[in-house]
Amino acid sequence: MALGKLDPHREFLVRGCAILIHGDRVLLQEGDDGRGGKQYALPGGHLEFGETLALCMSREVYEETGLNVEADKLVYVHENFYTLKGVETHEIGFYFLVDLSSEFPTPDAQGYVPSLESHIRMRLLPLAKLREFAVMPPFLHEYLAQDARELFVHPTRHLVEQRA
Repeated sequence: MALGKLDPHREFLVRGCAILIHGDRVLLQEGDDGRGGKQYALPGGHLEFGETLALCMSREVYEETGLNVEADKLVYVHENFYTLKGVETHEIGFYFLVDLSSEFPTPDAQGYVPSLESHIRMRLLPLAKLREFAVMPPFLHEYLAQDARELFVHPTRHLVEQRA
């Protein structure tokens, strides 16, 4: 099945992302927001052709952190429609609660742990204070801390977000 002809002003992305809870904190990528501030996202990345979503998520986490994780439960499916730098994007993110099968590194006083990629930093942020940080996508502010407190007992949530 073809997705249609290539259009440089439109893209379709599929992401696999990890929810790695460590105590009362969650592991996030810290990156530059382009305006002099910081922005956070769950570790993960784009699906490669022929790869399962769970393998994509595990591979991306390993490439970014060196940590070995396995998908435990699909928690969120997030359809995200947005325009960035003149490109209309339809992104589908699959967010997995993960089991860690390697030792977690000791974070520093601000919650930073080693990253294997120079353009991001890995940081543990307190679940109870996520609203104080620029976490993307925004639905994580609404759901992640509460779902973690409830041990992710709910069925998979399908969320749709549209931004200009």
